[in-house]
Amino acid sequence: MSRSPEIETLLEDPTGGRPASVVVVEVLRGAILRGVFRPGERLRQDAVATRFGVSQMVVREAFKQLVNEGLLQAAPRRGVSVAPLSFREAEEMTRLRSLLEAQALEWAIPEMNEADLKAAEQILDELDGAGTADEIIALDGRFHETLYAPSRRERTLSIIATLRFKFERYFRFAWAEETSHLARSQRDHRQILKCCRSRTTAKACDLLSKHILGTGTPLLRRLKELDAGGSNPRAGD
Repeated sequence: MSRSPEIETLLEDPTGGRPASVVVVEVLRGAILRGVFRPGERLRQDAVATRFGVSQMVVREAFKQLVNEGLLQAAPRRGVSVAPLSFREAEEMTRLRSLLEAQALEWAIPEMNEADLKAAEQILDELDGAGTADEIIALDGRFHETLYAPSRRERTLSIIATLRFKFERYFRFAWAEETSHLARSQRDHRQILKCCRSRTTAKACDLLSKHILGTGTPLLRRLKELDAGGSNPRAGD
């Protein structure tokens, strides 16, 4: 397991009393999401255990959790490797998000108050000044969560949160490939928020759906190109 600067940064903070298994999962998850480990790269259980100074049993449990999260994949006699970026998975999640998040917004708008709208607007102001992918992803997530929270549809909100988490690798990939993404995204965000404020629910939901699909379009195009060129190890079609 390489001692990359990114991994060292993630390991700077000691466990703080947290179980070793939690720390291993958090660091490996962060490394995968940030692209420190590339799609298709194998992770050796013994090497990870040595690097963290923990037992292989702890690492085995961490691998299981990350497999369940879809970040790692396991194969008989081959161990685990970083899950590929898949065109099919990205397309499916993009379409599901466009449907579920628009529905959540439809439920939320009638319940929104001035505090909700001001909170969303403040997040957009912070996003205007964001300079790193970590900041952009965190603030973008907060903005969408703030819009949907008034719906109080906990099951739907939980599904959306899971989808957005699983989509983070693709979001980072799209951000790295498309530098103008933030400016376009912010224009969409402010239009959606304006519709929320005026209670034009149908238009807000339509804009949101198009916003999500629009974000996914260049990403899907790039994934297809990578698949065609053989640059995406074991990616789904």
